[in-house]
Amino acid sequence: MAAKSTKKAAPKKAAKRTTKKTRTKKATPKRTPKAKTTPKKKAVPKAKRASAKTAAPAKAAPSRDRDPRLPKPGGILTRTFKGKEIKVEVLDAGFAYDGKTWRSLSAIAKEVSGTSWNGYLFFSLQKRQEARKGASE
Repeated sequence: MAAKSTKKAAPKKAAKRTTKKTRTKKATPKRTPKAKTTPKKKAVPKAKRASAKTAAPAKAAPSRDRDPRLPKPGGILTRTFKGKEIKVEVLDAGFAYDGKTWRSLSAIAKEVSGTSWNGYLFFSLQKRQEARKGASE
């Protein structure tokens, strides 16, 4: 006769999942932006529109106030930088340097030096503030 073994068979372990569960994205319908509604203007007869245009004089474009640090138009700013003398003429709307018209002194300073400068400091039109004086004490 065959002898029965007293050992119990080990219960089978559940197989481990080796793949990660991936979530599937639900397809969401694209939303269309709502059209903005603008209030409707009242109709004005052509005769009134024409008279309104001719009645008021045309306004000139608002002029910028000139910076008080700048000399008057026609003045020349000079600076020697690395042995080269730079002469800039002040114009009504900008500056003339090297045959070109520039909008700012900072742009000229960057062209000359190759690095960013405050144009007023570069041409000595403004002195540095001594704000750091208290920090060194």
